[in-house]
Amino acid sequence: MKQTEEDRAVLDSWPVVSKSDIEALNDLFPHYIFFRARKCAAEFHASCCGHRQTISHLRRTEFPWENSLLNACRHDQPHTCPWCGHKVVMKDLSRAGKRKKLKAYELVLLLHARDGALYADALCLRKEYETEEALTERPQYWLNSGYRFALGDVMEIDYQTFSGEGVVTHERGRLGRKKLVQEPFKSGSLSWYSHGPYAIVNRDALAACPDLRYCQYFSGWQYRPGGARGYAFRFCDFVSYLTAYCMYPRPIEMLVKAGLYEPVAGLVHDRKKFAGAIRWEEPDIRTSMDLDKRELSQLISLHPPMEALVCRAKAKRLFGLAWDVADALDFYQCFGSQADGMEVLRFCREYKLDPERLLRYMESQMVVDADLPWLDMADVFELYRDYLDAAYYLGRCLEHGKVLWPDDLRQAHDLMTGQWAVSQTELAEQRGRAPESANIRRLKYEFELDGLRIVFPMTAASIRREGKLLKHCVGGYADRHMKGVLTILFLRRAAAPGTPYVTIEMRGNQIEQIHGYQNDLHGESPGKTHREFINAWLGWLKKGSRRDKDGRPILPGKRKGAAA
Repeated sequence: MKQTEEDRAVLDSWPVVSKSDIEALNDLFPHYIFFRARKCAAEFHASCCGHRQTISHLRRTEFPWENSLLNACRHDQPHTCPWCGHKVVMKDLSRAGKRKKLKAYELVLLLHARDGALYADALCLRKEYETEEALTERPQYWLNSGYRFALGDVMEIDYQTFSGEGVVTHERGRLGRKKLVQEPFKSGSLSWYSHGPYAIVNRDALAACPDLRYCQYFSGWQYRPGGARGYAFRFCDFVSYLTAYCMYPRPIEMLVKAGLYEPVAGLVHDRKKFAGAIRWEEPDIRTSMDLDKRELSQLISLHPPMEALVCRAKAKRLFGLAWDVADALDFYQCFGSQADGMEVLRFCREYKLDPERLLRYMESQMVVDADLPWLDMADVFELYRDYLDAAYYLGRCLEHGKVLWPDDLRQAHDLMTGQWAVSQTELAEQRGRAPESANIRRLKYEFELDGLRIVFPMTAASIRREGKLLKHCVGGYADRHMKGVLTILFLRRAAAPGTPYVTIEMRGNQIEQIHGYQNDLHGESPGKTHREFINAWLGWLKKGSRRDKDGRPILPGKRKGAAA
């Protein structure tokens, strides 16, 4: 953005880097006292305070600090500077060479307060000691970018561009999806870059700004889970945090004080506002999140994930359900990590179901088969969704109670999905094209030999159940399997076809992955254990998955089929 007259006026009144600021910047670097021994004296150069002095070995008057300094004249000896009191390291100039390894760089955000606004200069510092004059010089610096923080208006001038005068950007009034004001110190290409961590100097300027002194960045934000808890020397989100605070000061202050860091972190880092659960423009947290006094107490004590509060707001808006925070958290947690509460609510809206009745029904279906207990509600939900989708595509009357809420969900699911697979195959054949239904893929891959069996899963729920019982990640492949992007297969023992054993990922006739329990962490790969069976099956696949008239696989080189 080009500079306006208002921007130029702000830049003309920008605080300058003072001598005290330079001294504070110098303290970011390691301090040294360089010495050189002469015939009857020793020369000293202090990088911390810039003091130079020659001390003779033969003195009319001796001081204790002089004797201490002369006795410390050993290379790499720790000491205390007698002129300023800083901790230093003694460096012998006769042994330090050209001192190129002592060259150091720092990235710094220097703060100033003026006229109720906070100014921040992003400075790149360099300090080197190759010449004798440089031994006591202050660090060199150049400006990377500058920021001005005021309520409702954050200004950035970026000098890390091809423009000589700098590019000015503003965030005003509210935060959009795209970050206009960004962190300083970009590194990388124009299309892919990152931001370097930086030190913050003159933090007292933050307390000198009346509108920003309660931003909680150092006193609260650093104590979030995973935060530095007050021990950080470098930071990477100060600019983003203050930008968000300038737009929504009161909500951010109250959320951080209450320990509710998730919505603030989403806003600061990803510009995720959780708009369904919180209205950032409202200064009062109870009004912005539609909470009464009791629900606010629940919020502070339970610290629910924001997705649970989004589900609460969605349930109220779509179904008129007056859930409190505890009810919303129970609804969100009952599906575990395999199903999203919002996904369940969208499903209820699609089929006009009451969410509370759906929960009661799924609880009654938690154990459908004594040999196949479901681990959590997500398994039952996937089974019910597959059943209802199949019933919808087959044209069943979903207003009928026996269709909408079958007594035996597993039996009704198997029957309905089987009919749907047959109808899809018949429809594809009528259209005169090669069918690619799940039933055709099942006939292509299913195989049995020597007590082992390849099983093709017909539902996403069965794949997710496989992943849970074998403790690996195949559940994330369920949707792609159902869409035909890839194929998931189960290797089972013929004597126990319902017990998960080994999982296979296929692309065409090629095995991409084959894993057992916990991805074979404590045992041999099933590809090696069952190499003969796998090779026989792959050879049968490459020959076209031929079967006899009874549907049994015909192995290559044999006239009779294997056991079906």
